[in-house]
Amino acid sequence: MQKIKLNFSSALLIIKCVLIGIVSTLIGIVIFSVVLKFANFSNLIISYVNDVIKTFSIFIMIMCIKRNSESKTFIKALFAGVIYAVLCFVIFSILNGGFSFNLSFVYDLLFAVIVALISSVIINLLDKRNK
Repeated sequence: MQKIKLNFSSALLIIKCVLIGIVSTLIGIVIFSVVLKFANFSNLIISYVNDVIKTFSIFIMIMCIKRNSESKTFIKALFAGVIYAVLCFVIFSILNGGFSFNLSFVYDLLFAVIVALISSVIINLLDKRNK
């Protein structure tokens, strides 16, 4: 089995793109908060919209990785998904005023990794189709 190595520039690229993903998540949540101020949605709809915001942000994050890197995008997407989930957990825990490790963190971690990997596949397929 071949070892997977990521160099320093790849790590910096992943971190930069994860930060872009987190910023887009925060922007999406702020916009949705403004909408919530004027509308009344159920908790289920709020949960779905939050998942859509995260999915869109992760897709942007993986597009950033693909745009700046030609190789190992699937592996980079895996690492980016994990880092994105952990940083989002830390940021939103700070905003909530406390850390609580529960099943929702595991769900968010799996969600971010799966969406990142699926986004990587989709973006790679679209890129091959356009060449």
